[in-house]
Amino acid sequence: MTLRLWIGLALAIALLASMNSAVAQTRPFALDEIVPQYPEGYTRVLAADIAVLLQTPALNQGLMNPLAAARHPLNGIRQAIELFKLDLGRIPWVAHGAGPNLSSFSAIHGAPAPQVLGALQGLKAATGAPGSPYQEWEQVDLGGVPAVFIGAVFGPIPIQYAYLPLGIQLWFGTEIGLGGPPNKARLRESAHKIAARLQGRGEVFGEFVAAYPTRGGTIAYVRLTDSLKDKPVERDEEAMSYSVAFDGTTARVRFHLRFLTEAAASAAHANLRAGRSPYLAQDLYRAELIGVQQSGRFLDIEVRTDLRGVVGLLVLTMPL
Repeated sequence: MTLRLWIGLALAIALLASMNSAVAQTRPFALDEIVPQYPEGYTRVLAADIAVLLQTPALNQGLMNPLAAARHPLNGIRQAIELFKLDLGRIPWVAHGAGPNLSSFSAIHGAPAPQVLGALQGLKAATGAPGSPYQEWEQVDLGGVPAVFIGAVFGPIPIQYAYLPLGIQLWFGTEIGLGGPPNKARLRESAHKIAARLQGRGEVFGEFVAAYPTRGGTIAYVRLTDSLKDKPVERDEEAMSYSVAFDGTTARVRFHLRFLTEAAASAAHANLRAGRSPYLAQDLYRAELIGVQQSGRFLDIEVRTDLRGVVGLLVLTMPL
């Protein structure tokens, strides 16, 4: 199947998935249906069944609480759910995407636009009030998608926010000023790209092909690998995806790796068998190899780890 046909198929699936939240809640968790909703330029996407993570005591305490301490994007999504008083039972998935020279954007599927816009109007009323962190508020139309841009200062840190509520989805991005002002221009440009994609215009982040082999689980991730920046990574790795399934405080992680050459895949396979692969140990992440299969320049890996290992993996693959 050609790349054009793959893209057409994935866009059709994604459109069907986004049409009805009740239908979406009955479908298996499928990152390959979420990825095409991000525009070209985004190179990594993390998605999760946030309701499971927050409503399972062991996962909330052992996973979400450490991620809050690390200021991980999944915690930012939790804060948005609390801010807009969203019903977890109506949220089948959330996602966070990033890419070079673009603002990171999160998505919550199951966030009614009227409810979100009502809460944003409340923030407008607080803008400029004595003691309020909110200093700027502007609503614009981005080709049929409402967008609210907010500027705030929390302590010494200025932050710019962009909120794009449409239908039952909320997309929101941030720019944080660390040692300088937040990059407003990048946030606006990224918001325009997100809005165009929501309206069916523009090219997509196309690594849903890599995401398909690891569909399922409670957490899923895919990236177009940058070997100079990404962790964990094997030499000549081209793309990677994984999914995480929990059994109490134990997790099984399924990785799918695509390499530039079959020889590179074979070398990574040998590293795994020898126990020296970064997919088994890297910083806070530790895992035990369960199985690995090679097919040409592709590797499918399954490992076992604990909640600390999953926290480490999430921080490595999708940092702040």
